Amino acid sequence: MIGWQHFKDKLASRRGRPALEALLTHARPDLPLAERAAWLEDLLSWVRRDVPGMRLRLLLQLLERQPEAHQRLAQTLRSIVRDTEALDLFADTGLPQGAGFTHELLSRLVSGLLPDPPQTRDLADIFDRLFPSESASVWLEKLDAELASRIIELFHHGEIAAEGSWVLLRTDLEDAMIQLADRICVVGSNREVRARLGKVAFRELPFQKLTPAVEALLACREAGAPLTELAAELNVVRGVADACDRAVDEVTGHLEKSGVSTALVYDIERLRAQVRRLELLLEAWSAPALTPERKLAIIAELVRQNHARRSVRELCRQNLHLLTRRIVERNAETGEHYVARNGREYAAMLRSAAGGGVILGVTTFLKLLLAKLVLAEFFKGAFFGLNYAVSFVVVQLCGFSVATKQPATTAPALARRMSELHTTAQLDALVDEVVFLIRSQIASVFGNLALVIPATWILDVLWRGITGDHIVNEHKAELILGTVAPWSGCWIFAMFTGVLLWLSSLFAAWLDNWFVLHQLSAALAQHRGLQRFFGPTRTRHLAVWLEQNIAGLGGNISLGLMLGIIPSVAVFFGLPLDVRHVTLSTGQVTAAFAALGGEHFWVLSTLWIGIGILGIGLLNILVSFSLALFVAIRARNLRGPERQQFYQAIISRFLKCPLSFLLAW
Repeated sequence: MIGWQHFKDKLASRRGRPALEALLTHARPDLPLAERAAWLEDLLSWVRRDVPGMRLRLLLQLLERQPEAHQRLAQTLRSIVRDTEALDLFADTGLPQGAGFTHELLSRLVSGLLPDPPQTRDLADIFDRLFPSESASVWLEKLDAELASRIIELFHHGEIAAEGSWVLLRTDLEDAMIQLADRICVVGSNREVRARLGKVAFRELPFQKLTPAVEALLACREAGAPLTELAAELNVVRGVADACDRAVDEVTGHLEKSGVSTALVYDIERLRAQVRRLELLLEAWSAPALTPERKLAIIAELVRQNHARRSVRELCRQNLHLLTRRIVERNAETGEHYVARNGREYAAMLRSAAGGGVILGVTTFLKLLLAKLVLAEFFKGAFFGLNYAVSFVVVQLCGFSVATKQPATTAPALARRMSELHTTAQLDALVDEVVFLIRSQIASVFGNLALVIPATWILDVLWRGITGDHIVNEHKAELILGTVAPWSGCWIFAMFTGVLLWLSSLFAAWLDNWFVLHQLSAALAQHRGLQRFFGPTRTRHLAVWLEQNIAGLGGNISLGLMLGIIPSVAVFFGLPLDVRHVTLSTGQVTAAFAALGGEHFWVLSTLWIGIGILGIGLLNILVSFSLALFVAIRARNLRGPERQQFYQAIISRFLKCPLSFLLAW
């Protein structure tokens, strides 16, 4: 993290930096290393203010007029390099170092809170202090050739033979190349990586060939061969590094198809970063005369990679991108089934939603019965959650649908098509898809509500015939109606319920990814114990059925438990938090009107109840859809112009044909 460094830089700028004349006066190569490092940090801080290029020119012009200061400054710069070690700078700075994703995450969080070590001989630590923000990489790359050349010349100004030891950077660079090759070999040869590379002999893995290739190259150089005669050895190393890159791409492609593990993704990202660093060091080592601009570009790249390594956000972005992409893809596949594109599918959607409404009517009835039990708050919430979970699973097994669960899966399906916008025809097709999607949501909500009302009413009538009382009394009925009035806070709770709907879709896709990643379908199909109990054929059918339905089961069960338990947990902690699900709330309102009598339905306050229910439904859908669409867009890296073009096309279609968003002609 750069939080501590950024804070220190801001604090120092407020209290004032030393003037340039004072900085030049304090340039002394005989000072302790810690003081020289602090001096260089102050000098670069002075350069970074305002326009760095102009300040650099001013510094160099001033040095040309002061030969003594020029000499001392150059000697001080060389002494810092001479008295430090650069191995970690080349081999570690900017690269993931933890044993896994969790370890690396904790390490970055802690490092962002701790101050830098006061004294160090590691050039990598000094490097962090000299470039506390990623913006340094930008202005380094923007320096023109003339200015870059003058900066490089500054390091060699007035150099004498006795100072030759400061150029031992090359030895550290060679050691770093060997160290990186060894690390790539270890990480790239582990079981999880090899299992996703097809049938390749262990010794034929490109990772296994990298260290010998680098050692052979360096051995030729140590034997006295000039760089101009090492073309063959260099090509071998570059070819093996390219093969490592292709192998990493192959593993990544395999992950997107067969499941994603954050631990494995972390190893892949570490491999990719190490291979790129090795290629960068190889370029710096092999070029007989790198241009000054390229030398500064390499330093800028180290700055950029270093801050990426220290960033918690970048770690999460890199390592969770594939997992998010996998989850989005799984939800997109599910969401395709909830989009009605013609009249026949529209009618089928209505029937499916109607069936779901009947079952949720039973769910509402059971929930009101459970509410009569005298239980501790947690157990009451647990029973509510189990009731919801079982009901949602029954809806799934019967092939019915719940309207509010669909947006979280249809949004990724929409994002998938947004990533294919290249022509006007594709844009029109995407707009058609949005029309189909909105129309399908309206049909689902209508089907759910159209049947949950009569189902709840009939169950109340049957209960009254058996017991002589309504399922709720008049006092409870008044309380229920109050919970859906717009001023009761029900719309805030509806938004929170939309978040839970989205979270359940994420859990469903994660569970599906976990099931595929661990190859549980094949493992269950060949399980000896299950085969003895069910028989081989039924066991295979069970494995296939679970593979097809595990995501739905996970999403439905998680949603039901969250809807039931979270309000009880909120009560325990004294939090004003509740849930409002449009179909379940409509069922409870129906039971309340049944208890109060039909004449109560026609009072003016009923209009507000209807507005409240309408708002709950809209917010359930909009929040879950928006969150799912946002994550899907980020997972697919969709750019702003593509999204803007899409939104404009939607508005244009609505102005031309608004009824198409409601009805299937």
